[in-house]
Amino acid sequence: MSFAYQEDEGGVRGPHPSFDRQPGWLRLLKAVIRVWALVGGFILAALTLMTAASAVSNLLFGRPITGDYEMMKHFVAIAIFCFLPYCQLTGANVTVDIFTERASERAKAAMLAFASLFAIVFALVMLRQMSLGLQGYLEYPETTATLHIPLWTAFPPALVSLFLLLVAALITFVEGIRGFRSPPTVASGG
Repeated sequence: MSFAYQEDEGGVRGPHPSFDRQPGWLRLLKAVIRVWALVGGFILAALTLMTAASAVSNLLFGRPITGDYEMMKHFVAIAIFCFLPYCQLTGANVTVDIFTERASERAKAAMLAFASLFAIVFALVMLRQMSLGLQGYLEYPETTATLHIPLWTAFPPALVSLFLLLVAALITFVEGIRGFRSPPTVASGG
């Protein structure tokens, strides 16, 4: 659950009314995270087109696109990392709503803050480990077998993603704390 977005009666998620009151730098960070997720989406769209073209080429000419499997493995990993910050920011990570649907807004906010702490730790640990992995691949270069794509090239976008995940987790942590501290609202009867 993210307090930056809320659902209307039709279940459509849109900006929370308080979004307009957010500082410009916060709106900018959220926009960067959304654009980064779109980059991941474009990568997946390109991979889908490449896979379809490879299948058609294989069917018609008996020759798939050389290295299609290597490119798929390499770029799907990058795309997945691109989605992590957006999922954290919008509350689109795996949740068990059946246990939280009847919880109060304060309880949901406390769970958001607690889960965000885990995301912060995860992002920090992964940033460290991926940085070490990048150093290792730069020191001892490896490439893919067919196209000779250097394996280290997947690390910089992953590191950017993990940094943005850290930013998103900090944002959701603060939102969770603010939601927990805000006075309870009385639901109008209907």
